[in-house]
Amino acid sequence: MLALGIHYLNGWAMAAADGANKEVAEWPPHPDRVFMALAAAWFETGEDPAEGEALRWLEALEDPPEIAASDAASRTTAGRGSHPPVSYVPVNDTRTRKPPADPDLALLPEHRGRQARQFPVAIPHRPLVHLIWPEADPGPYAGALANLARKVTHIGHSASFTQLWLDPSPPEPTWLPDKGLAARRLRITPPGRLDYLREQCNRAAVIEHADLQARMKAAKGKEKKLLKAQIEERFGDTEPVTQRPKPSLWQGYAPPEPEQAPALPGTRFDPRLLVFTLSGQRLPLPAILRLTNALRRTLLKQVDCQAGDIPEWLCGHALDGTPATRPHIAWVPLPFVDAEHADSHIMGAAMILPRELDPEETKDLLGPWLYDSETGLPREIKLFDGHWLKMTAKLDTRESRRYNLQSETWTAQDTGACWWASVTPVVLDRHFKGADKWEQAAESIEDACERIGLPRPEGVELHPVSWVRGAPRATEFPYLTRKRDGGRMYHAHACLRFDKPVCGPILIGAGRFRGYGLCRPLNRCVPLSLVGGKGRKLEIWPASAAYSLPIATEEGQL
Repeated sequence: MLALGIHYLNGWAMAAADGANKEVAEWPPHPDRVFMALAAAWFETGEDPAEGEALRWLEALEDPPEIAASDAASRTTAGRGSHPPVSYVPVNDTRTRKPPADPDLALLPEHRGRQARQFPVAIPHRPLVHLIWPEADPGPYAGALANLARKVTHIGHSASFTQLWLDPSPPEPTWLPDKGLAARRLRITPPGRLDYLREQCNRAAVIEHADLQARMKAAKGKEKKLLKAQIEERFGDTEPVTQRPKPSLWQGYAPPEPEQAPALPGTRFDPRLLVFTLSGQRLPLPAILRLTNALRRTLLKQVDCQAGDIPEWLCGHALDGTPATRPHIAWVPLPFVDAEHADSHIMGAAMILPRELDPEETKDLLGPWLYDSETGLPREIKLFDGHWLKMTAKLDTRESRRYNLQSETWTAQDTGACWWASVTPVVLDRHFKGADKWEQAAESIEDACERIGLPRPEGVELHPVSWVRGAPRATEFPYLTRKRDGGRMYHAHACLRFDKPVCGPILIGAGRFRGYGLCRPLNRCVPLSLVGGKGRKLEIWPASAAYSLPIATEEGQL
């Protein structure tokens, strides 16, 4: 086993998560950033051959490291949300400002222009980080790695002082490499990284050019002409510079699974939602079809350009055009509900994947659509439906999100819940007739729960009003139509009661892959009286009278 310990001596880490954009602090440190710190220490201390061989061995390891790191907060400015404070610092380029009479004084800070700069800082709860390779045996490279680790003074910004060492007994990891499409992605080191960093640094050429320039300025006559000719022959008209290294490989990371996961029933959908932030228009919740259709079309268009046959789990249809028989991806809105001033506007969207997908296939197909190929950061996805919807979606990789954008809010994965209520109405799969038609509709919803892998509810109630505070009435949502005949499919809000806690995400009904039938765990006592079997009755909250509830009529009323 190889474990590299890192102690942030100041108690904080200063590094930008996405390079040129200085608004987000990086935490935990990317493994490739740590490797570049080791490489920088090697370049600056004489390039010992044994240490160079140790670095080449380290970059050639096949398995990415596990990471042990605590959570962290970010230094922010009051009134600016999550943005770091702005500092005005002297710039290195003095050409943008008129120099003083004495050229040597131009280097002083008071004679240099000042520009706004941000220095993102992560403040960890515990300033210790460990990179752990459990299967790696350093063997003869251990001594060289230990010597090189002692030479590292900082990681990231030069003010982010660190102490590194080889730790024989590291703590348990908190982040493990994930083969699937993980929202948290970190840069890792590919083979050949050390030679690439040497080329980008271009240290020898930069030093040689600077030395020749200094000698030429001090020389006179024939010697000065010879040095000038030597510079032109060696470098031409281009001055050698140090280039910023580009991001390396990206690796998804996820927290380790609990040793004893609660044996709670769940659905066929993966509880790890891929959450997207939305910018542009402010959409009301009844506009979900426009949003989910735009997201789906944009995804299929992108994947169709890169692959041949689109798989069934992605498009929802078999190769012959018939409807999919297995679960496929679903798009759902994440509205502002269940709060005192909730107005149900759409805060974000989520892509929900089936549990049975192959992680490698998912990453290969969806990765190019979600992440920029050059920077490795989430892409800005333009959404336009050809009419009035014009928005931008972006995968949300933040650790802390608002309550309605958190996966646990919609899945209850940790604790489960016995009571679930729809936020968007459940679309009934057929039109029921007869005096007991509302009971038939409730039984169809019980069947729908079993189709997605849940146990059969012991109670189901239908109503035009949602049990979730702030959600619009069912009659405010547009109807779905059947493809075979264009007939109207009716919908209603539902409340489900299970005899034991279950986990989500719960998507039921005919429109579950397009944003309808999204249920939410009820985290408070529900003033309902659900009666199983025939003659279900509902005590409508906050009223006290009991009503028998029919399903939607031809006019769309319940």
